[in-house]
Amino acid sequence: MRGGKADTAAAKSLNKEFGPVMKEHMKYIIDHAEEIEKLIKVKAQVSEVKSIMLGNIDKAIDRGEAITTLADKTETLRDQAQAYKKQGTQIRRKMWYQNMKIKLVVLGILLILVLIIWLSICHGFDCSN
Repeated sequence: MRGGKADTAAAKSLNKEFGPVMKEHMKYIIDHAEEIEKLIKVKAQVSEVKSIMLGNIDKAIDRGEAITTLADKTETLRDQAQAYKKQGTQIRRKMWYQNMKIKLVVLGILLILVLIIWLSICHGFDCSN
């Protein structure tokens, strides 16, 4: 929609029709200047609060995204820690078995040496009696 009469009116042709209305509005503004000034200040404060709140909402959204990213990273780290623990347990068992094999081989060699020494001593001294 356009301005209606204002679009087709000649210059100053609407003064009679709108002059009294404009005069009444101007008088109201002059009579209520303090109220209008307070209203302007309140509107400015509302705009400022609105801007601050929009900024806070943006920050909250960013934090939400950061928390989501952090939660994902935490989940990945937990999975990696479990895999590391499992691998560590497997390696510890493998090393224990390897260590036991070495101990058994050394014990076997010692038993064979003791048996050889005992047989050579007994064979030389006739240990049957």
